[in-house]
Amino acid sequence: MGELFQQAEAWLDRIEQTQDYTLPYVDLESKTEPVRLNLMMSFWFYDGDQLSVREYFFNKILEYIKLTGIEFQQEASVNKQRERKFRKDGFPENWIEDIRGKKLDSSLVYYFSDQPKMSFAPKYGVKASFSPDFANNEWYSTVNFIFPFDFTKNSDKRLQCIEFFKSFVREIKVEQAYCGYRVGQPLDFTQAVPWQTFDTATAYRYIGLDIEKKSQTSAVTNDEPSLEKGVRSTAWLVYLGQPWLEKLDEVQAIQKQDPNTPLRLEPINGGVFFKADEAPQLARIGLPRPQGYQALNNIIKPIREKMLPLTQYADSLAEWEPVFFQPEQCDWWLERWDREDDAELLKKYPVPEHLKSE
Repeated sequence: MGELFQQAEAWLDRIEQTQDYTLPYVDLESKTEPVRLNLMMSFWFYDGDQLSVREYFFNKILEYIKLTGIEFQQEASVNKQRERKFRKDGFPENWIEDIRGKKLDSSLVYYFSDQPKMSFAPKYGVKASFSPDFANNEWYSTVNFIFPFDFTKNSDKRLQCIEFFKSFVREIKVEQAYCGYRVGQPLDFTQAVPWQTFDTATAYRYIGLDIEKKSQTSAVTNDEPSLEKGVRSTAWLVYLGQPWLEKLDEVQAIQKQDPNTPLRLEPINGGVFFKADEAPQLARIGLPRPQGYQALNNIIKPIREKMLPLTQYADSLAEWEPVFFQPEQCDWWLERWDREDDAELLKKYPVPEHLKSE
């Protein structure tokens, strides 16, 4: 794992040297691109066992295709352990048949990718997971929409991206939703091990990056913020539904909005939509922190998850080796926006001079 971690660091060094954040990591042995930086939009909700909800998200996938102008190349069903070329000729009727033919009391998980193989991290993709996990005595679902890192560089596309996000929370009941930068992994879950190490290495340098959670199968029976519910961190776009506002105190949250920061709030469908900045930020350590992100962190801190089991994170600042964390050790990552500085990290990852001058 140490050698792979060094490869991850070298990949990040090249990105910072070239300032090309779309640069993928290329695995020379397998001739694949299993890692790249993406913008990801994630929605967490209940009622994924209802046909109307599954059909709703199917229609949103059609909107996503129209928004991005892309064509999927591959699709996969986790349930049947099957990867195949995207059934373009029969789409969308073939997927409607899949949805309606599936028993509603069983999970439905599909991947779509714009890449020629599922072992490549997608630039554009969708992961739809209906009712695969259990929390608070209910089955919950997640749907992730993947965009290229630079998708929002164009102002028109950025506004369309924001509107696409807001359309979900206006139209259905969503517990929480997030949009921000992530380390993209192959949609083929069997190819995910290298990505975990890259996730760790990247999160050291960029506190604006979200990091993957570790899968959890045990039921959560209390009503406190939980891993499955996803109250975890600040992001470019965040939506919190009514149950979380009751814990947060909606009035207090709005009153805390600082007009001198880019953070903007908007009540939608019983919850609140937060936009931390005009565009998503990586927030490189050692550079001035995005004040909108910082303000959003301060607002959601009271309901932020404790003991979040991340997929993988380094054991300590002294070791610099990726290992699996115990849940309580992940507070170090969750509290990254609470710290006044990142002096220890900067000893390992100093800011390149050309980035300071921007």
